[in-house]
Amino acid sequence: AAGNSAAVFPMRRLGAYVWPLNTVQFSNHTQYGAWEGLPTPDGQISKLVDGIAARGVLGKCDALLSGYLGSAAQGGHVLSAVGSIKAANPLAVYCCDPVMGHPAKGCIVPEGVQEFFREEALPMADIICPNVLELGVLAGMDSISSVGDCIDAARSIISRGPKIVFIKHLASAGLEPDKSFEMLLVSSEEALHVAVPIVPFERPPTGVGDLTTGIFLVKLLTGASLEEALKHTAGAYFGVMVTTSKFDEYELQLIDAQDEIANPTAQFEIKNVD
Repeated sequence: AAGNSAAVFPMRRLGAYVWPLNTVQFSNHTQYGAWEGLPTPDGQISKLVDGIAARGVLGKCDALLSGYLGSAAQGGHVLSAVGSIKAANPLAVYCCDPVMGHPAKGCIVPEGVQEFFREEALPMADIICPNVLELGVLAGMDSISSVGDCIDAARSIISRGPKIVFIKHLASAGLEPDKSFEMLLVSSEEALHVAVPIVPFERPPTGVGDLTTGIFLVKLLTGASLEEALKHTAGAYFGVMVTTSKFDEYELQLIDAQDEIANPTAQFEIKNVD
């Protein structure tokens, strides 16, 4: 599970009504190394948004969450959708998950997508949710090796438009990367850090970033503070990973973990590291 397959069910389980518009229709995620299927035609996104607008319900949309793009040209249609939604509902939020690919892991994105996220999507986003590699690209930093570097990079991004930077995985830039899966939430006023024990896998599941971004966004939309949203996201992430490990599966076991998504058993301390 990755993309909408990893994000939509958890968002709905938390009480959000979700209108999923797929940017690709693949048989499986690309980290299997082979897949079948095609990107959605570039203009399809705008046509679907126009159809929703024609039903008179676009003003009920509280947020647009974008992620993996099947082509750089799709990005323009995504931003057009953001404009239409914000015209209908000025309080709506654009949350951008800037999926840029990770060739070493087999995650491939089309040419031009990185540039689109850095130059066009970033200034329009209210919330942006990179991993640490994507953070460096967005901030124009060649090396990010510490939590302090992450905060500096996030603040440089905030100066360009977004109010919140949610770094979904600090990896080697974390405080204890060998022991913990760490997340960092940065605003202009604070930097909130959480560390979750790493759940061992022979082959780590994909779609974790889609899962955590979707959960984090819905918690904010339903009234949680930044700290509360991060705390819930960390606990839900851990619950899903533990459940997936018990089944010894490569795909996230979201249905079996749904109660953990809604009401995480584990709670992890949030620290302000600013």
